Amino acid sequence: MKLIALLLLGSAAALAAPASAAAIGGLKGRVVAGVESRAKLAQEVNDMIFSFSELGFQEVETSRYLTALLEKNGFTVERGTSGMPTGWVAKWTNGTGGPVIALGSDIDGIPKASQKPGIPWRAPMVEGAPGHGEGHNSGQAVNVVAALAVKEQMERENIPGTLVLWPGVAEELVSGKAFMVRQGIFNGVDGVIFTHVGNNLGTGWGAPAGTGLVSVEYTFSGEAPIRQGRRGGASPRSTPWS
Repeated sequence: MKLIALLLLGSAAALAAPASAAAIGGLKGRVVAGVESRAKLAQEVNDMIFSFSELGFQEVETSRYLTALLEKNGFTVERGTSGMPTGWVAKWTNGTGGPVIALGSDIDGIPKASQKPGIPWRAPMVEGAPGHGEGHNSGQAVNVVAALAVKEQMERENIPGTLVLWPGVAEELVSGKAFMVRQGIFNGVDGVIFTHVGNNLGTGWGAPAGTGLVSVEYTFSGEAPIRQGRRGGASPRSTPWS
């Protein structure tokens, strides 16, 4: 959380107006203190999203909880973005001008990954139910706390700029982000900080490494090939390409 907050603060302060090293150092110290003072909130957000454990495009309670929390803290929320019922964008602006910095993190769970918290072996809370097997309950907790700590200092120091928070809806289905880009959600954004759980607390920037995934649905038409069954009966093949 501290790292995300410092990245966010550094981006906002550097793009808004030049500042001395001493001034930046003071801001960083106060932001870190702001993050630490919200440790309980971070744990609450983390646990609440974990308890919902909703599949892609079904993140109803997760989105309701996060948007209500952000509105309570002064953000303006647009719901149902990009044609997704669980999509939303939360914005807060201080003054006029300044950079627009967006914070994103995925929110969907994984099928059949239900798990009791704090137990390092397989122990479903509800057998066969979805769960947060990839840690998508943690990213928004980090982002919300970082944004609130930076927002506090932007108000205190009159730093102009806009903070934007958004969810990765249905990330496991390779869907939500593409819809948001297509609608132009990120037009005018100066920088995006994306949070995802990892085992090494690493950070990166620029073009991401890894594979590029595209979600595609194929539809076949025509008659299925017929093969002889073991007992002499004809049956359609389950793998017509083989």
